[in-house]
Amino acid sequence: MKKLKELYQTKIRINNLPAWAGPVLLFATCFFAFGILLARLGYFQDDWHHVYYAFAEGSGGLSRFLFTDSRPLAFIVYIPLFKLLGFAPANWHWSLMILRFLTVLAFWFSIRMVWPNLTGMATWLALFFAVYPAYHLQSLSVAYSLHWFLYLVFMLSVTLMLLGALNPRYFVLYTSLAVILQVFHLLMIEYYAGLEFIRLIFLWFIFRELPFAARWKKTLKQWLPYLGVLGLYALYRLSYSTLYGYDRFTPVLLIDLLRSPLSGGIAFLQIILQDTIFVMISPWYAAIDPAIIDFSRGSTFVIMAIMAVFAVLGYFVVSRIEKNKTETPDIPAREIVFTGVLAVFASLLPSWLAGLYLFSKNPMWSGRLALPALLGASMILTGLVYWLIEKPTYRHLVLSLLLGIAVGFQAQTARDFQTSWDKQLQFYWQLHWRAPGIQPNTLIASDTEILPYMGYYPTAFAINVLYGQPSGSLKQTQSTQIQTQSKPAYWFNAGSEHINWITFGRGQPAEFFKYSSTFSATQQQVVAITFEPQQQQCLWVLRPSYSEIRFLTPEAYQWMDISSPDRILATEAGTALGAPNGISEKQTSSVVFGNEPEHTWCYYYEKADLASQQADWQSITQLWKEAKNKGFRPRTSVELFPFIEAFARTGAWETAQELTNSANVYPPRSQSLLCTLWKNIEISTQPDERRDVIIAQLKNKLGCQE
Repeated sequence: MKKLKELYQTKIRINNLPAWAGPVLLFATCFFAFGILLARLGYFQDDWHHVYYAFAEGSGGLSRFLFTDSRPLAFIVYIPLFKLLGFAPANWHWSLMILRFLTVLAFWFSIRMVWPNLTGMATWLALFFAVYPAYHLQSLSVAYSLHWFLYLVFMLSVTLMLLGALNPRYFVLYTSLAVILQVFHLLMIEYYAGLEFIRLIFLWFIFRELPFAARWKKTLKQWLPYLGVLGLYALYRLSYSTLYGYDRFTPVLLIDLLRSPLSGGIAFLQIILQDTIFVMISPWYAAIDPAIIDFSRGSTFVIMAIMAVFAVLGYFVVSRIEKNKTETPDIPAREIVFTGVLAVFASLLPSWLAGLYLFSKNPMWSGRLALPALLGASMILTGLVYWLIEKPTYRHLVLSLLLGIAVGFQAQTARDFQTSWDKQLQFYWQLHWRAPGIQPNTLIASDTEILPYMGYYPTAFAINVLYGQPSGSLKQTQSTQIQTQSKPAYWFNAGSEHINWITFGRGQPAEFFKYSSTFSATQQQVVAITFEPQQQQCLWVLRPSYSEIRFLTPEAYQWMDISSPDRILATEAGTALGAPNGISEKQTSSVVFGNEPEHTWCYYYEKADLASQQADWQSITQLWKEAKNKGFRPRTSVELFPFIEAFARTGAWETAQELTNSANVYPPRSQSLLCTLWKNIEISTQPDERRDVIIAQLKNKLGCQE
């Protein structure tokens, strides 16, 4: 009987969970959706702009960059963040996850104040706000720290506003704090300006007990301070070009509407419909894409387990929270949907006015514009389920399944970014092994984009962080703006999109402009590379003598013809692996790029290729022996070239012959290139009987022509 009683009491406790179980579930959801891969994520695309300017140019460089990025005051947020978090990627990812959780928690508190009896529904709203699949750039931890920090500031301002409305005794205090936070987030970034209109809706619902006229009067009276700030902000934002000399986000749509109300209005309606579908429906198609089910990757099973666990947890926790507190008899689902629709529309309005449309852009990067719409999207989704499904069990079942899908999608997205970071690290370390130093003012060129979730100029900034800025190379020149422009020591270009080959071929420098940086280089200042680890290749430094390699792209051959590997230095130039504020080079490399990875084949190849540039043949033969003893072998013929030449020049002709025979069967097969290699060896080595026999045998086997 005693055991039965204990089981009964346990059941009672499990069947009734307090409201605070919701925030606990919110944190667990954020952690498993965004946090399980934190230690294996690095920097991506826009992250590198912030990292480079803070790393190489300090606070002044960061301020100049933010000015050109139309965020003139954002340095107020970023400079303290860099001082607090430093340059370790994990610090930024942890910080961003916590900022996202706190933002969602503030939203949960706000919903609880506006609709105090909707304990279960408030939890669902916050959960979908946390993981709604329209936004999937969480892994850009530095770039979007500003956005999530100010999202939190906005939500705290809304929370304080509601506290002031519900506590007349402290109205002045809470309202003053709320207005200060409102001014702060509006000055820093324009993303949440449209969401300001949600204040009016929340206040309207809080005063639901008042008669209609009194309700409107009190709502407008309490909204008035925030409306005044919003009006002043609109004047400030429209004066951007006058105040700062330029404006990246001019209101092009507003101008079109004023010029042609009919055609502009039709175009605007089309944009509204397209972007609403893009936010509300399209993300779920991506979230249930069958392509993500890849059993060849062990992490797929982990992601599927996370999806199942959070589907079950969502159902279990929210249903028990509702049992612990009686919901209002008539759940105001229509109010929630109505608020969500207005929130989505208002949140996207600033982007629309600036001519930025989600549907017309790359879906991955357009997701950033959907960030302010996550709040409204979660309200529409949850409100519709509550509105259309009357039975609580079925509601929770549908929402829990959607929650599992959304959490799995976010985890899958993080995995994709982690794969990108793994490839980035391979690239940075192989480049560093092959080129410990590079002469300043060098353009590193490849035939195509080599890193996913990056781009040519993020890669350029990353390379500048990798090598630092040799003393005196980071020159600043006065621009037409009040600010100054800097000249990084290195740049990266992929393909031919940004190159005018006609003028470049005539000796004129290619010029690159990005944010507050300018770079120019002539043909004589190019180092060409190719990097395709997916083809089981290491990083190759291209050179004119490689012109007989088969299967490269036309752009690769074009860059190869002007590549100058002699710009690579065997020792670090200046402050390679740059070290700001007195940090040692070793500390810097481990902070940004992690500790040096275990040496596999590519380490030995890169070091051998570097040594061949210095004619250090003994070092190359030693590298081969060490690699062979560890069981490492190349998968491509090109990566045997420095070893073939080294063994030949040190008199180990049989080993050189053996490696040549191997290279003749490895892809990409290029007998003509091997013939050229042996022709050079024959010309530059002393004749002897053994050498002559082996060279004759190889010429015959390779079909070399005299």
